Amino acid sequence: MNPILSKQNDPELIKLLKASIVAYSKAKRGEISITYFLMFLAIAYPFSYIIICNDGVKLTLFGCSFLLTVVVLIFTNSFKGNTTMGAILKEEFDTALFDLPWKSTLKKADYAEVSKFSLQYKGKEIRDWYSPILLESIPKKISIAILQHTNTRWDIELRIEFRKWLTVLLILYTIALWIFLISINTDSKTIFSIYFSILSFYSHFITLIFGHTSTINKRKTISSHLDEIIRHKPHISINELRDIQDEIYSTRQESAKVPDFFFGWYQKRMNAIAEDYLQSINKKYS
Repeated sequence: MNPILSKQNDPELIKLLKASIVAYSKAKRGEISITYFLMFLAIAYPFSYIIICNDGVKLTLFGCSFLLTVVVLIFTNSFKGNTTMGAILKEEFDTALFDLPWKSTLKKADYAEVSKFSLQYKGKEIRDWYSPILLESIPKKISIAILQHTNTRWDIELRIEFRKWLTVLLILYTIALWIFLISINTDSKTIFSIYFSILSFYSHFITLIFGHTSTINKRKTISSHLDEIIRHKPHISINELRDIQDEIYSTRQESAKVPDFFFGWYQKRMNAIAEDYLQSINKKYS
């Protein structure tokens, strides 16, 4: 086994991973709750405007939708704290595993917080976070670059798939809504009221799509740079690896995240892609 990977199952490092997963899951639950709630309203509001004939009630619904839009905009990033905590804990795990210096301007999580979050972990036993198939003959700094590449590439593929689902869902909903409104000869005033009332739904989904796109593009840049180093640059400094780690940490703080259930659907596929890449690198250095 590669020397770097030999310590990845250390209990203290596993505790960091457990705490990080819990922190991210808390942030994800908040985002998913907002998403489901807005999806419900995106269906409920059109039917309510069509069924209800009382203009006073319609005006009340219109006012509520405006208030809701403001509330969603204000509180969408309220779960950022858990996201930041998850990113810091993952950063601690990576820097400890890679023997990279800790960034002096970044505050580590308190031990009490790590303990509190890790004890809340209820998932499967965590072992071999990074694939152990990496050859031990690969130089240490190149090994670090390879594992950093695994970090970025895995997330890119997952986010691309999730972004597709979000985009398709938004398009299908828009088409279905137009067909529904046209089929019942809805007047222009009601159409305006409906679309204004579901503005928060569109705003939320578009923000998610843009958030994932931004992270994908950033990680593609990091991944491409790492691949160039791995394949064509035999010598790399610790400072350069530290700079790359800073970029990875930055992308880990993106508020748009992939839900756990979606992660479960694609985990095997993503792992297979990562394993294939590692096999190709092993051949190069064997």
